[in-house]
Amino acid sequence: CLVEPEPMELIVPMPIIHFKPVENKRKGTKGIYVCPLYMYPVRTGSRERPSFMIFVDLKAGAVDPDHWIKRGTALLLSLAA
Repeated sequence: CLVEPEPMELIVPMPIIHFKPVENKRKGTKGIYVCPLYMYPVRTGSRERPSFMIFVDLKAGAVDPDHWIKRGTALLLSLAA
């Protein structure tokens, strides 16, 4: 579940996520933030090296999922460019 970071904390470690392939069945999306997962901090990437990987469904916590969209919340696989 997503929570607000501590003051002056820009990067927060995320627990390890294990992906399990399943048939694409969309359940209720209420309270779910569809979070983008990027390979590199530069979200645009380049033609040779696109940065976007997939979307990950995360619980939005006590706030609306739009709150996390406005904050630009994303998952990064690497902090180095």
